[in-house]
Amino acid sequence: MQLHDLKVLNWRAARPPGVAGAEVDLGLDYLPIDTCQRRVAICNGAAMLSLLRREFPDDGALECYQGADAYAFLLRFAAGLESKLVAETEIFGQIKTAWRLFSERGTPLGSQLSPWIQLLFQDAKEIRSQHLCSLGSASYGSQVRRLLGDEASGGPTLLVGAGQLAQSVGPWLPGSQLWLWNRTRERALELSRELAKRDPARPVRVLEAGAPAELAAWRAARNVIVCVPGDTAQDAVRVAAWNERADCGGRVIHLGLGAEAVAPWNTLPALVSLGALFEMLQAHSEQRRRQFERARRACREKALLRSLGASSSHPHSWEDLAAFDTL
Repeated sequence: MQLHDLKVLNWRAARPPGVAGAEVDLGLDYLPIDTCQRRVAICNGAAMLSLLRREFPDDGALECYQGADAYAFLLRFAAGLESKLVAETEIFGQIKTAWRLFSERGTPLGSQLSPWIQLLFQDAKEIRSQHLCSLGSASYGSQVRRLLGDEASGGPTLLVGAGQLAQSVGPWLPGSQLWLWNRTRERALELSRELAKRDPARPVRVLEAGAPAELAAWRAARNVIVCVPGDTAQDAVRVAAWNERADCGGRVIHLGLGAEAVAPWNTLPALVSLGALFEMLQAHSEQRRRQFERARRACREKALLRSLGASSSHPHSWEDLAAFDTL
C-alpha cells in the first residue's frame, strides 16, 4: 500500500447524549475509530472511500483526507492536536485500542495498513516528545484534579460511570477515598481492579448498582465526578440528593454536559461542565500556542517525508520537500 492510496474520513461532530458509538459494518474493510468527539474511518483506495461516505451522516461535518494529507491528519489526531483539549493524551490509547481490535480481524486492509500504523505511532511519539512534552499533563484527569484543588481533601470522591472517560479520569482523582458507581456493577469492579494495579494502597469502594446506592453516595460524597451522558429522569434526583448534604462544600464536575449547563444542573453553583473545562483551557499562553503550531507544522513535514518513502527520516533536500508541498 502506497501513501497516496491512504484515505481518511473524519466526521467532526460530538455524539449526541445517550447515543452509542457506531456499529462497524463488517461488510466493509476499513479501520473505524469512534470517540466522543468524532468518527474516523481509514481505508485504502477511492472505491472503498466512496462506499464509506454512505456510512456517515450527510450533515456537512464530514472531512476527507487523502495521501500525505491523510497521514498528516492522523498524526495530529494521535498527538492530540485535533482534540478540543489540545495535546490531551488519552486519544493515543484509544487509537491503539481501535487498531488492535481491527488488526485481530485479519482483513487484507489490516496487513496493508500495519506498516503505516507502526510509523504513525512512532512519529506521533516523536512529535509529542519534541514539541508537546514540556506543556505539562494535558488530560481530562489532570484538569479535573486541578479543578478539585483543596476540595479533594475534605472527604470521599464519587465517580459516576465506568466507561472510557471514567477510566482516564479515575487514576487522577485525589481524596481520602474513591467511590465507584455504575449502572452495571461488573464494569465498576473492572475499573476498581485497574485502579488497584496502579495504586494498590488506595482505598476504592465499589457501590451497588441500583439508584438508591448512587443517591446515598451523592448525599455523602465531598465531590462528584460524572462521566455519563445526561439523563432527564435521573438528573433531577441526583441534584436533589446533592442539595440534601449537610456539608455545603465540595464540587460537581459533569463531563457529560456541553458548554451550557442545562436544568437541573444549572442550579448548582459548584458545577463545572466539560464545556466549561474547555473554555477555561482556551486561555493558553503564547508559548503554548507557538508549541502547538510547531507541532502541527511538524506533522505536515513528517507526512511529506513519509510520502517520499516509508522509511524516510530526512528529505533528500529541502528543495525536494518544498517542491512536493506545492503539488
